[in-house]
Amino acid sequence: MSALLATTTVWGFSIGDLVLGALAAITIGLGKTAIPGAGMLSVPLVAGVFDGRPTVGATLIILVTADLFAVRWYREHTRWDVLRAMVPWILIGYVAGAWFFIAIGSGGRTLDVTMGAIILVMVLIQAIRMIRRSPARPPSTGAAAFYGSTGGFATFVSNNAGPIMNAHLLRLGLDKAELVGTSAWFYFGVNIAKFPIYAALGWWASGGGFFTVDACRFALLMMPVVVAAVLVGRRLFHVVPTQVFVAIVLVLAAAASVKLLAGW
Repeated sequence: MSALLATTTVWGFSIGDLVLGALAAITIGLGKTAIPGAGMLSVPLVAGVFDGRPTVGATLIILVTADLFAVRWYREHTRWDVLRAMVPWILIGYVAGAWFFIAIGSGGRTLDVTMGAIILVMVLIQAIRMIRRSPARPPSTGAAAFYGSTGGFATFVSNNAGPIMNAHLLRLGLDKAELVGTSAWFYFGVNIAKFPIYAALGWWASGGGFFTVDACRFALLMMPVVVAAVLVGRRLFHVVPTQVFVAIVLVLAAAASVKLLAGW
């Protein structure tokens, strides 16, 4: 049986690759609809299948699939005033992220280290947010600039700005419904904007493409899993003890980020 599993492939992907992808799709689906922050585990999981830019490209396609459901279901809870204030600063983060990809080229190991470092920082931010229960603060230009620019860079480079966005929204005193609704449109907007930029970088800058044939095939294989996950997540929205689940995700994401940093 073990020999059969080791030699079985689907579109060139091993059973192990598909398991990693399915786990990534599940965390993405739950993160978009029920457990904010769960999706941070998806990038290191997909990085176990690909090296370099295709990791980001494959993950982005799966993310946008889940985004389509989230914006449809939670649109009435969106805080547009918060999002509008962050837009110009997100664009600055995008510019920094584009420069980063141009500078490193293919940079498989450099990208792995950067993603690992970003994810580890995200884990620390999320952990601090869970431990500290600070009173809500009113929106400010300084906060929008900080969280918008850092979140824009993090999501552009690693598709992983969840803890930054969550920290900002919880800092403002948003409840769970508003957090999920506002996050849904934030991610949908920034993720859609990445497609033409990634395509241009893959075409004009050295380092290869983001949306390779294998990356697109892998994302397509994960479509049924992420759709199932968002449907389950919607039912779990008012049931799951968020703190317990997020704590588990944090531990796993920290372990995965250490793996990326160490190059194991």
